[in-house]
Amino acid sequence: MNKIDFKIRRILIFCLLVFGLSWGFDWIVIHFTGADVYGNLGMNPWGMLVPAFVALILQIFFFKDSKIYYRVYKEKPRWILFAFLLLTIFYGILVIIAAAQPESKRIFQGVGSLLFTLWTLLIFFINGQSKQGAFERAGLGLSNVKTGQLFIGGIVFFFIVQAGLNLLFDFGDFAGMARRIYGLPIPSVIYIPALLVLFITVTVIGIPLSGLAAVFGEEYGWRGFLQSELIHLGKIKAVLLIGIIWGIWHFPVILRGVHTYPPTFWGLLLGLIFFILWGMVQGYAVIKTGSIWIAAFMHGVVNSVYSFMLVYVVKPDDKVFSFGLGIYGLICLLMIVAFIIREPIWKTSN
Repeated sequence: MNKIDFKIRRILIFCLLVFGLSWGFDWIVIHFTGADVYGNLGMNPWGMLVPAFVALILQIFFFKDSKIYYRVYKEKPRWILFAFLLLTIFYGILVIIAAAQPESKRIFQGVGSLLFTLWTLLIFFINGQSKQGAFERAGLGLSNVKTGQLFIGGIVFFFIVQAGLNLLFDFGDFAGMARRIYGLPIPSVIYIPALLVLFITVTVIGIPLSGLAAVFGEEYGWRGFLQSELIHLGKIKAVLLIGIIWGIWHFPVILRGVHTYPPTFWGLLLGLIFFILWGMVQGYAVIKTGSIWIAAFMHGVVNSVYSFMLVYVVKPDDKVFSFGLGIYGLICLLMIVAFIIREPIWKTSN
């Protein structure tokens, strides 16, 4: 078996396992509890953890050439990876129990959030206990932090502008002053300053950090493992192909009506376009910074900032014909992608 056939085999195994486990889990839970119950649990989808779970299982226990193969890699960051595997298993059990007992879902939401937070705290603890370079040797290095901050700032700016354009072109009305922001009662006299403070501290920092495990689950699998396996095709082709796979993987979520896009053919098409375009940005961030953590945090910021804009700033009247993640927003995103693919880094060999 030549090297290319070997890589294709590994990629197919990874994709089949990811699609089978995530889609299969959702189908089983929905079949026994109902789509409404499952959709209203208010918990992170277990499927978000699956790409990293599969990638880690394959690399740690089966791919002997992997730098984190259990017989080779013995440094302390391995406990972060093992803890993620346990988190995925326990969280899956938790979701099943919550779906079977939806009347107690708030308890399970709290336990799930605690598990995610503990995993994030473990990262900081292990980092303080590890030798220099140990995280990098595990593929978990945090490099080019300043560049990562620019990416995150760009995401925030993009969605602020998109919300402003929706207001400017009358695609939706200003949400007005809410009685509570993230459950906190806010007096009207300090509403705007409080909104800004909570936007920065909670939306941009707190939520992405506390939910890091979920977005790590996707980013490590897609942009960490799969991107490195496909990079021999060329960086642009690899990132583009991952975007297509990533988009198709989201089809069941869109069809259940719990995603931004409507559960129609056009909704699937728009969703596919979005994941291809945003996958280019995420893939570019990994190539540019060499850090999967930055890509994971970016993913979390996209989710939290977009949700914040919908709830507290403006919710478009039409999900399709609007800025943000609608058609006009995708055109803006396309222009950004057209700009970044001109970077010479796409053509370099490393």
